Amino acid sequence: MLAVLIVLVIEGGHRTPLAQTGSRLLLFNTVSDLLKGDLWQFVTQDELGRYLYVYPENHHVIGMGTTNWPERMGEVMVRGTVGKTSFLWANPEYPYQIRSISDGIFPWIQVAVCDPRNALKYNLDRTQDLHAAIIEQMQQERIRICALQIEAVTLQVEYSLTYRIPKSGLDLTVPQGRDAYLRAFNDESRARWTIYGIYLDEEMARTCGMLPGQTLLLVGQNRDTNNGGLVRLARVQSAQIQYYPIEGHQVMKSNLGVADIRFHEGRVSVDVRNSGALTAEHIKVRLSLPDSGRTREAVLPSLRPQEEITIRFNLKRAPGDKRVVVQVDPENQILESDEEDNRMERRQGFLGW
Repeated sequence: MLAVLIVLVIEGGHRTPLAQTGSRLLLFNTVSDLLKGDLWQFVTQDELGRYLYVYPENHHVIGMGTTNWPERMGEVMVRGTVGKTSFLWANPEYPYQIRSISDGIFPWIQVAVCDPRNALKYNLDRTQDLHAAIIEQMQQERIRICALQIEAVTLQVEYSLTYRIPKSGLDLTVPQGRDAYLRAFNDESRARWTIYGIYLDEEMARTCGMLPGQTLLLVGQNRDTNNGGLVRLARVQSAQIQYYPIEGHQVMKSNLGVADIRFHEGRVSVDVRNSGALTAEHIKVRLSLPDSGRTREAVLPSLRPQEEITIRFNLKRAPGDKRVVVQVDPENQILESDEEDNRMERRQGFLGW
C-alpha cells in the first residue's frame, strides 16, 4: 500500500541580483529547446521584470519570445526602457492584431538590456534580404552579440505566427510540421514596419541554443495595419537601423534536483528543489525499490525558482528492500541547466539507512 503526500517546506524565493551596468543579453530557456517541446518551464512577466530593475532605468530593452497560452502562443516583442518596458503580443487568431499584455508567461524569451551610450546607427537603401544585409554588417564589424531596432519602409515581408508547439517537438525542416503549427503571411504592400532583432555570431548562437545556421532573429510590427510576428524575409526600400553591441549574456533555465531522502517508520520523505531561474511544472518524481521491483510516482504541479517541496511516500518496505532510488523528471521532459542531480540512491547498511 503506497500513498503520496506533498508538503511545501520552503517558500520559493527569488535571488536579488546586484545592480548592473553595461549591456547584456538575458535568455530565458533557448529557442532550440522550445522547439524540442520543452514547454514545462517558464518565466512570468513579473519575474522577468525583477531581472530588469537592477539596471539603470534609462537602459533600452529589446527582445522577443512566445507565450505558453494554449493554441494561441503568438510572438512577443519587448521594447522601451528598463523604467518603462512594453510587452507586445501578436495574436495568432483572426484578425491577428498586436496588443499590449501585462500577464505574459513565457516558455522562451530573450531580452537585451542596452546602454543607450553604446547605440550605433546606419542606413540601408533598397535591399532584397534584410537578414542577409544585417548579418553582413555585423560580420564586417566583428560584433558577437547585438540588439537592433529598425524603422523600415518595406516592399515585402514574409512573417509567421506560432499558435502551438507540440510536446513532442516541432521540426521546422518538414513543411507539414510548419503548416500544422504556424500561420504564415506574405505582406506585399508598401508599408512601414518597426522591427526588433537579436544577432549572435555563429559561436555565440551555438552557445545560446539557437538553431543551426540561425544567427539573427527578427520580429516586427506593421505600423499601418497593426499586424506582425516573426519576420522570415523582408525586402526593404529603406531602413534606419539602430544597434547596440552587447558585452555579455546569461542563459537561464530551471534546475531540478533531489535534495534529500529521509526514512521514517512506514514512510520515505523526498525533498525536491528547483535551484534554477525558471519555474518548472508537471514535474514527475519516481521512487523505485529495485530489490522488490516496486515503482511509484508522484507529479508536482509546479516548482518556482529556489523553491523546495517535500513528497512523503507512505509505504511498507519488504524485508528484502535494501535500496531506494528517487528520480526527478525521469523521462527528461524538462531540459534543465544541469541533469546530473536528478537522481539519488540510498542503500541500507549495517547501521540502517
